Amino acid sequence: MSRDREYALSGSLRWGSILVLMIQKKKPPQWTNQRSVLRCPLVASAEVTDLHSGTRLSARISELSVGGCYVDALTPFPEGTLVKLRIIRDQGAFESNGKVVYTHANFGMGIAFTNVTSDERSILEAWIAEIISKRA
Repeated sequence: MSRDREYALSGSLRWGSILVLMIQKKKPPQWTNQRSVLRCPLVASAEVTDLHSGTRLSARISELSVGGCYVDALTPFPEGTLVKLRIIRDQGAFESNGKVVYTHANFGMGIAFTNVTSDERSILEAWIAEIISKRA
């Protein structure tokens, strides 16, 4: 039995048949995107304020969706922090409350929008439609 095959079989006992196939074929893992909404790349200025402490962070976003955004920040707020978010573009501003749903230390945080008004949702949808139309 070849060494690769032998390693694949021993790995199958620990990691499952998908890993065995990847090792046998020497392919890198293919991660699936399990998000429920489309994320669009968008670089824009952002102000994020911790609703409890009042700490304000000036940052930028790099991804936007109807459900939330990713904020690039060297010192992200902890997971679970309730925030006030303002995203500023040439075409105006979007404001919403949100919740930090995950953080990447020294990189940024994912924020889920909460309590988005219909006017703010219209702004958000217009921005996303603009981004999608430019990509097509």
